[in-house]
Amino acid sequence: MHTTGHIRRLLHLIAILQSGRCVNARELAEECRVSKRTIFRDIEKLRQSGLRIAFDDDRQGYLFEESCFLLPADLTTEEVLALITLCQDMADDQKGPQYLEPARTAAFKLASVLPRKMRKYVGDSIELRHIRIGPTARLDGTERIFEQISQALHSRRTVQMRYHSFTERNSISSRLNPYCFFFSRRAWYVIGYSSLHEEVRTFHIKRFEQVEILSDETYEIPAGFSLDSYLGNAWQMIREKDHPHHVIVKFAPMVAGNVAEIQWHKTQQIKPQPDGSIHFHVDVEGLNEIVWWVLGYGNQAEVLQPPELRQKILEHVHSLLKQYQQ
Repeated sequence: MHTTGHIRRLLHLIAILQSGRCVNARELAEECRVSKRTIFRDIEKLRQSGLRIAFDDDRQGYLFEESCFLLPADLTTEEVLALITLCQDMADDQKGPQYLEPARTAAFKLASVLPRKMRKYVGDSIELRHIRIGPTARLDGTERIFEQISQALHSRRTVQMRYHSFTERNSISSRLNPYCFFFSRRAWYVIGYSSLHEEVRTFHIKRFEQVEILSDETYEIPAGFSLDSYLGNAWQMIREKDHPHHVIVKFAPMVAGNVAEIQWHKTQQIKPQPDGSIHFHVDVEGLNEIVWWVLGYGNQAEVLQPPELRQKILEHVHSLLKQYQQ
């Protein structure tokens, strides 16, 4: 797992090697206060990131070769710190979205060419900033699928896929024209045109069973396509175009402040009430996603509009009551 202490140690290791000294593993371990085995792993990680670290057989030590990467002259210390903060947490596949390994290697390359004063500031400050995005789906075993779809997307090649569909409750086969990748709700998704459904659909990367790039079939992404236009006013990512609703939810004073301080949706409006509660207004296409959000607030939330959403909440509450009374 890549912790902030790990990032800071790597920055310190880079600084030592960049000093021009030929340093052996024992000396590096003592300066970094870790074992020699950890130093060997760190050096290998830096090498995998593209940094040129040589071993001098005569002097039995490591040397940092000059990097061909140049730091942009107008990149500020705060900009560098922000970039490395993003890379250390968002590109940590134990805590953030998978498939962002290139961001972590980019951070090491950037750190290797920082001026000494800037590198020290970043190293001292990196432990003071953290990003946590919550639980993410474990996508182990999907690396090949992700790579194939990436290749197809960049070359605009259609893919033949076999996909386990929760909607159809079975494996389906379809030709897919990938339009984009999309990370949301803890996992990566592929959005593209499906020949089977004859429309643009969203597919969970974990549920692909097989992908084959069709070298003789190409496609173009429609000029009018964008992620925003595709999602429309979906509460999160499941849009029901034919079911637009203006939703009003009353939140009790206990949770009103928490709800009001977060931008849940691009159309939301907050209307404070005299008793300390709020009326939360939002325009959504489809109610199936927002119902779970409302239920998460229990008796601190009451749907005022529309009647269809009130009914959905009521049905869930009755079902829950029945379940716990058994």
